[in-house]
Amino acid sequence: MGSDRLATLEPEQLNIVYGDDHSCWKMPPKGSKGVPAELLQVCWLEVRGSVRSAVKGNKYKISFYISLKPDAFGWNDCPVYVMAKFGKDSKYSWKKIMLQQGKLEIGELEIEYKDGNDTIYFGLYEVWSGQWKGGLLLHSATVQRLSS
Repeated sequence: MGSDRLATLEPEQLNIVYGDDHSCWKMPPKGSKGVPAELLQVCWLEVRGSVRSAVKGNKYKISFYISLKPDAFGWNDCPVYVMAKFGKDSKYSWKKIMLQQGKLEIGELEIEYKDGNDTIYFGLYEVWSGQWKGGLLLHSATVQRLSS
């Protein structure tokens, strides 16, 4: 199965809740490529993005490239979720991911565009545990159109 990359989004191109709060996130310098955003501490992880130009009948893969620093905390038994939908009014598809120390994780979710808005809304979430967590590195997110 081949793929066409629609977009690669660096951390500054994503909507990171509390991303402008320097006690929560250490953001890379503006315009830097390949430098991850570092989560210092939050109890509400929410990273969102959107991409237009979905084509009816195609499948898409949303990927978040993330890793944990050696001193990361709060991630034991605390899954994160990759979620995506087409248009603001549709229901999310989601996939649960358990993070592992010292490993680059690729949280991936595949969805199929059937009807509605051609904008893909996607995100990386952990908003349910209420537990403080930190030490996550957010490298990038990609959206790819999958072809048969």
